[in-house]
Amino acid sequence: MTDDVAIYLKLVTRNARDFLCIDCLGVQLNCGREPIEQLITYFRESGKCVLFR
Repeated sequence: MTDDVAIYLKLVTRNARDFLCIDCLGVQLNCGREPIEQLITYFRESGKCVLFR
């Protein structure tokens, strides 16, 4: 699973069949790319989320 798909599932909905890239998700969430990349790093390093293993 790519980071784009995993973060979309984590932040938006686990039932999604269509996904946004990290840049587009940042625009939709009005936060930009950097905070999303920081969340990806956090989830990957924490090892607690199965989407980022």
